[in-house]
Amino acid sequence: MPTTLPAKAAAAINGGLLAHLVTINEDGSPYVRCVWTHAEADALSIGSMSLDKRYVRNLQRDSRVSISYQSGVIDAHGLAEYLVAEGHAEVVEGGDGRALLNRLGKAYIGPDADFLADPAVGPGHLIRVRLTKVTGVGAWLN
Repeated sequence: MPTTLPAKAAAAINGGLLAHLVTINEDGSPYVRCVWTHAEADALSIGSMSLDKRYVRNLQRDSRVSISYQSGVIDAHGLAEYLVAEGHAEVVEGGDGRALLNRLGKAYIGPDADFLADPAVGPGHLIRVRLTKVTGVGAWLN
């Protein structure tokens, strides 16, 4: 299985596709949260303003993660294109998640968005997901 994102997939993700982040609760059950992400060839980044969020606590305890996306495109067979990325996450305290979230706000909210731009909000935290597997269906994976 590939461990990198094709350029088309990274571009689509960076264009504002909402991610479904799956982490593992303490009891082993899955926890799903929608998050904004930034894609690079070999990693996904997520910003968080609090270490007290359940998905952040889950990742600090167990770094395994799955993230899924839908492109919004229906293929010739009537199936929705999708991508699933698996990997291991590292929570970087003080990694300037606020700056990432402000930048992502322009893709998710609109080009004039000024989401969390005030430095008084604090730096937040950065989550980096190193990819170990990429699967899915669609032209964006070529």
